[in-house]
Amino acid sequence: MSTLEAASPVTRPDQLPDPGAGRLGPTWWNYVRAAVGLPWQRRLGWAAVQLPRIRAWEKKYHALSEDEVRQAGLRLRGRARNGESLDKLLAEAFGLACVACWRVTGMRPYDVQIAAGVVLHQSGLAELATGEGKTLSAVLPSYLNALPGKGVHVTTVNDYLARRDAEFVGPVHRLLGLTVGAIQQGQGDQDRAAMYKADITYGTAAEFGFDFLRDRLKLAGQRGSEAPFWSPWSGAGHGAPLDPRVQRHEHYFALVDEADNIFIDEARTPLIIASPTRPATEAECIVFRWANGVALEMRRDEHFSWDQKKQKFELTEAGRQMVRWSNPPTGTATSAMDKLVEAVEQALHANYRFRRDQQYMIDKGKIVLIDEATGRPMKDRHWREGLHQAVEAKEGIQITKPTEHAAQITFQSYFRLYKKLAGMTGTAATSWFEIFRVYGLWVVPVPTNRPCVRKALPDRVYPTEDAKFDAVVAEVQRLLAEGRAILIGTSSVERSERLSAKLTAAKIDHQVLNARQHEKEAQVVAQAAQGPRVTVATNMAGRGTDIKLAESVRAAGGLHVLGTERHDSRRIDRQLEGRAGRQGDPGSAQFFLSLEDDLLEGLGPGLHASLKERGRRGGRRVDWDKYHPLFERAQGKVERRHYISRIDLLNRERRRQEILKDLAADPYVD
Repeated sequence: MSTLEAASPVTRPDQLPDPGAGRLGPTWWNYVRAAVGLPWQRRLGWAAVQLPRIRAWEKKYHALSEDEVRQAGLRLRGRARNGESLDKLLAEAFGLACVACWRVTGMRPYDVQIAAGVVLHQSGLAELATGEGKTLSAVLPSYLNALPGKGVHVTTVNDYLARRDAEFVGPVHRLLGLTVGAIQQGQGDQDRAAMYKADITYGTAAEFGFDFLRDRLKLAGQRGSEAPFWSPWSGAGHGAPLDPRVQRHEHYFALVDEADNIFIDEARTPLIIASPTRPATEAECIVFRWANGVALEMRRDEHFSWDQKKQKFELTEAGRQMVRWSNPPTGTATSAMDKLVEAVEQALHANYRFRRDQQYMIDKGKIVLIDEATGRPMKDRHWREGLHQAVEAKEGIQITKPTEHAAQITFQSYFRLYKKLAGMTGTAATSWFEIFRVYGLWVVPVPTNRPCVRKALPDRVYPTEDAKFDAVVAEVQRLLAEGRAILIGTSSVERSERLSAKLTAAKIDHQVLNARQHEKEAQVVAQAAQGPRVTVATNMAGRGTDIKLAESVRAAGGLHVLGTERHDSRRIDRQLEGRAGRQGDPGSAQFFLSLEDDLLEGLGPGLHASLKERGRRGGRRVDWDKYHPLFERAQGKVERRHYISRIDLLNRERRRQEILKDLAADPYVD
């Protein structure tokens, strides 16, 4: 018996694990939904209707040997490449893939996972709750859509998850006769080209996008040196350059994991390829250092104003006069007055809006951006239009020369290049309209395999951040005494370290996971509930990692998620809450808030300042929980502002692409 066959001790179909039947409703109701339901109901209903056929093929294929499974996979591939419809092959392909999953991993896809796979094949965005097994759900549609041999791209949120998923499900696809590759940072063009030639390629959305931009630049650089069309007959084309692109010519099918992060959170920032950075000369540093000094002397509302909706600082007339008479630098490296004003405005942004260890950190004397949605460092990323240099001047480190932009594209434009697009996430229903408007995808909520029993406890509000952290420490001590495991979510590196200091002072053993300690995040998060222990993590670090409960923790009530601040988006809060109570496990979640939280800035600087002052004055009999509606109002305002920002970026990108088409007539520009 082979190694793959040995992974399955069960040989009879009736001995296979319960697939979780019944969670999708009775058959007659699914036919009704598939016929006359709302768009998302029709897709889920049609997916549920396919289940009996898929299970029938699974039962038939289960008796095959390993070689016979591979031969069956090769026959399906041949039929697909001969033009047979994938919809016609769906039941057979999904049934065979279920058998391969069981043989290789020992896991049999649940009915809801198969239904999610069908939804993905239909170019939908499947909303699967955290812990419902999105990795296994993605195997089915990625296998089916890889059969024609046109290439499938499966995107994840970081290199570790791309490599992990490729290693975990790669043997499944290879058993079925397909090849699998993984794109990683630092790979050379030759290795990347080999990975893209595989039937299924895993990687991050950013790497796929940057490879597309680099390919476009290579083609632009070769323009004019192409071999003439008669070269194959004349023999004159032997010296012509080969196609330099690493990606396939056609973008066929993309399956986006954690789609809310890519389609919404990351969509506010375009992908840009810039020229290499270098240290700025002393003459080039003068303007940035001068602007930082002027910004520190300015007073709000007198010398500058802050437009919260546009997220922009603007100098008043008094501020402009201050710039004019503040001994501005002169010389060859200086700019006109309007450029000096822009430099001061960027310095204001760096000093008043950006906080060290929240939006950025310093690593080896360089500014490293921090992804506010995940808490992970984003090396080799830079702010544009002099903002990066303004932060360097603020921190007093080596200033770099602003880079020139060679190519750029937004995630919205890049993913619309694909002939077929699908996505999966745990939280997207609240943003269904934006996802449909921009990407043309319907969000389809898929039921959980087991009912969710997680307890959502009411938020607690405290007057100051110190009081909040003290309450967190007291709550942790109480929960540890009960035998619970606790996962604490923080909004920044600085706050995670402040809370860690308080936990250490209280002699509470704990693990800290943030942008400074991110290398082993998956291992740390996976062990977070293996006993009464405490893990402090920034936002969604460890996203995509399964947290398994020890029996003692399950008996004590499961994992407790304790959020120390509401995020800009309710979706991110739901993701954090979803770390507890996975697959029907017990668990609970609660948020501790304070009147000093950054979220309340969304209400306006004046109200936020008065709330902080009210909290500092305190009062023994004040019911601080009465301020909770303000957090919901602030969250709504910030979400609306971010939505407008994404739509503005989309419109600007469309106009830019139209201009490029008209001026350059470039067939490679979207």
